[in-house]
Amino acid sequence: MRKVSKQIHRFDVSKDVWRAAISALRDHGWSLVTGGGLDHSWAALERDGLCIEMEYDIWGGGELVLTQVDGAEATALFPTAVLAMLGLEQDLFSQTRQRPSGSF
Repeated sequence: MRKVSKQIHRFDVSKDVWRAAISALRDHGWSLVTGGGLDHSWAALERDGLCIEMEYDIWGGGELVLTQVDGAEATALFPTAVLAMLGLEQDLFSQTRQRPSGSF
C-alpha cells in the first residue's frame, strides 16, 4: 500500500526562489501551466501524478502546496536543489520512514 501524506504547505517563499523552483521543475520534466498578472501569479506543475500548486503576490510573497504526497516518490522526482531551496527535505523524508507498529 502506498503511504500518502496530507498536504504540505510552504509560505513566504521569496520571488527569486519561487521562480527558480518553477524553472528547475519544468527543466526536470514537470508539466507547467501558469497565469496571473503584475501583482499576482500562479503556477501548477504536475509529474507522474504529483501536483504542485504555487501562487505569488507582491504583498504576501509566494506559497506552495503539494497535495497527496508520497514521500519516497516525491523525493525521487524533485531535483535536490529544489528540495533544499524550498526546505522540503524534512517533510518529504519523514513521509518515507515507516512508523513502528503501535505508534501514533
